[in-house]
Amino acid sequence: MSSTPTPTPTPTPTPTPTLQTLQLEKCGRVAVVWLNRPERLNAISRLMLDEIASTLRALAQDDATRVIVLAGRGVSFSSGFDVERGGAGFGWAPDPVSDAIDLERRLGRFLEVWDSPKPVVAAVHGHCLAAATILCTLADVTIVASDARIGYSTMPLGGGFIEPLWVHLVGPKRAKQMALIPGHTISGATAVDWGWANFAVEPDRLFGEALEVATRMARMPPDVARLRKQAINRMVELAGLREGALMGAQTDALLHRSPAVQRLRAAIDEHGLKEAIRRFQAGELET
Repeated sequence: MSSTPTPTPTPTPTPTPTLQTLQLEKCGRVAVVWLNRPERLNAISRLMLDEIASTLRALAQDDATRVIVLAGRGVSFSSGFDVERGGAGFGWAPDPVSDAIDLERRLGRFLEVWDSPKPVVAAVHGHCLAAATILCTLADVTIVASDARIGYSTMPLGGGFIEPLWVHLVGPKRAKQMALIPGHTISGATAVDWGWANFAVEPDRLFGEALEVATRMARMPPDVARLRKQAINRMVELAGLREGALMGAQTDALLHRSPAVQRLRAAIDEHGLKEAIRRFQAGELET
């Protein structure tokens, strides 16, 4: 980046009374979509995922917005899907077919990032885990804090929903490294080395840097930006990104029914997420 960053205006909140899990701010031609469940580490509930999709669709129709930034309130970008006992998160459908259909619907909501006609910049700090990494994998540019921790779920509650998307950025060997070591994470700096993120900055510079990049992108004529993004996306889709993700949803639905995953989910229901994670890491749970 330039040693003399382009000054960026200070964002101001935009009233959004219908949003319960997000906060929307406008900063000139840039719209900032904040994941806004800091008390839950921005865990992605069903409502949050719906609101992300609907907000991106609305911003796609907003002529005053040219670029979108995704960021998280609080100490982390997001801890992934909300699977806490009694939470507002995701239950599993009663049978594998219904589960696969539900997972495909979730995937469609994530793909709003990929399919948005406007560039999407993800700004990642703290933890970005499991399903939260999908938002960043599908974003057009990902900027990370150098000390961010990025990885898969601490407890293997499924598989196939996230992993295929990582392959396109980091390759199969590194995707397997992440997928096969429970709770494995990498730093923001390593994520850049692997190609998962564009560049890393010091944590206190993260949002300002993301806003600067987005503001510079916003100078691009919207039609030019849209077609350039689509041209690149189509090349990646020819390599199988979309079809691989859909197949992954089916694999995830099957694994939800495996005895080991069922036992881990029962442990969460019985002990709560934090205690279940502790027991899993200590080798106290049957797998």
